[in-house]
Amino acid sequence: MLLTVLGVVFVALGVAIGWYGLRRLAVVPRVLRSDVVDPDAVTDEDSFVVCRGIATESTEGLSAPFTGSPCLGVEFEVTEKQPFGITLPWVQAHLDDGVATRPFTLDGPNGSVNVRPSPKRFGLDTESTVITVGADETPPDRIRQFVDVREELEPVADWIRILPGFGTRRYVERRIDPGEEYLVAGPTERRQGEVALNGNLVVTDRSPRRFATERLRDAVFPLSVGLIFIGVGLFGIVT
Repeated sequence: MLLTVLGVVFVALGVAIGWYGLRRLAVVPRVLRSDVVDPDAVTDEDSFVVCRGIATESTEGLSAPFTGSPCLGVEFEVTEKQPFGITLPWVQAHLDDGVATRPFTLDGPNGSVNVRPSPKRFGLDTESTVITVGADETPPDRIRQFVDVREELEPVADWIRILPGFGTRRYVERRIDPGEEYLVAGPTERRQGEVALNGNLVVTDRSPRRFATERLRDAVFPLSVGLIFIGVGLFGIVT
C-alpha cells in the first residue's frame, strides 16, 4: 500500500516537472513555421506573427535591477549554490525572481509596430547578464540596495557559508535594450485604430532556429527528471 501511494506521488511530481519543461516548447513550432516579416507588414488579420525590428522606447523606460541599464523590459532571478546530495553534490537553489515591462515600438526600414507584452506572462529569450557574488564577498552597491528591499532574500545561512565553495549567489538579468534588434512573436490586436503585438509574446535576440534550439536544450533537464520520477512511480505502483 505504501509503495502504491509513493508511486502515485512520484508520478504526479513527474507529470508536473515534465509539464514545466514542455509548456515552453508549445510556441516553438509556430515560430519555426512562420515567415519573419518587417514591422510595417503586421496586420490585425494575423492570428500569429513573427516580426523583427529595432526596439524603441515609446513610454517611460525602466532601470534594470542589477546593472542599472536603461531597458524596455527585464526578467531577473537570484540563485544560490547549495549542497544537495550524494548523486548531485550541489544545485543552484532558486531564491527570487521577477519581471517588469513597458510597451515599446519595434521599428523597421519602412514602418513600425507597437508591442505590448503581458506583465503577467512575460519572459525573455535574450542574452543573460550574470553577476556572481561569493558568500564572503561584498556585493556591488546596486545589488546590495536590491537585496535590502527584497524580503525574500535572507543573508547566506551560516551552515552554508562555512562549506567551501558554497553560498555563491548568481544575479541573472535579461533585458530588452533600446536600440537593439529583436524578434517578437505572438498574437496581434487592434487598439484605438493601431495594430499591436499584444499579450503573451516571445521576445528574443536570436534567430528562430537558434531560439528553438535553446528552448529545446532548456527543456531536456526537466523532461529527463520528470520521466525518471514517472518511471520510479510506475515501478512502485506495479510492484
